[in-house]
Amino acid sequence: MNTQLYNTKSQIIKKYEVINTTDNFIIAMIRQTIVLTNILLLIIVSAIHMPVMGKTQEAESKTNTTGVSINASDIKNALNLVHNNTTPNYVKLSESQLNGALKDLPGWVLIDGKLHKTFTFVDFSSLFDFMYQVARSSQILNHHPNMTSTWNTLTLDYDTWSLGHVISNLDVNAAGAVERLYHEGNYTNSAS
Repeated sequence: MNTQLYNTKSQIIKKYEVINTTDNFIIAMIRQTIVLTNILLLIIVSAIHMPVMGKTQEAESKTNTTGVSINASDIKNALNLVHNNTTPNYVKLSESQLNGALKDLPGWVLIDGKLHKTFTFVDFSSLFDFMYQVARSSQILNHHPNMTSTWNTLTLDYDTWSLGHVISNLDVNAAGAVERLYHEGNYTNSAS
């Protein structure tokens, strides 16, 4: 009887874990859909207002620039919508695991115990667009880099402070996600 009860309890726990994982996935997908919808609306509103703003600026200045004003709280709200509240399962990487991972991360090096890379862009707008993509990806992963930028460079450093500032599996995963964003976003035209 105890064995049968244990098996039933074990089966219930496994079903709960599957349901919980599915629920988390669905919630993440809903959040991502909301963010993408907000970004699409922001693009549409910007496109509608851009000609008017361009005419206003031409009247004020002889430069041929068009500006779009975006409220910083809109960016913050968009990032908050995709934040993953789960606690990541950090695992410190061994030296051989880290060396293996670096082979798949072109340009990434270890500096002062951190996974490090500097990206270069043709202009500040491209840099800022990429920085937003990194921030969004970081919110989804719930793992964030140290970021330092200049007019056309962005330097990222990853380490896991909760493990004592060592390189973890999430540092490598996050760096890989950043690499994919960089190449998929055609930022490579600006060379890194």
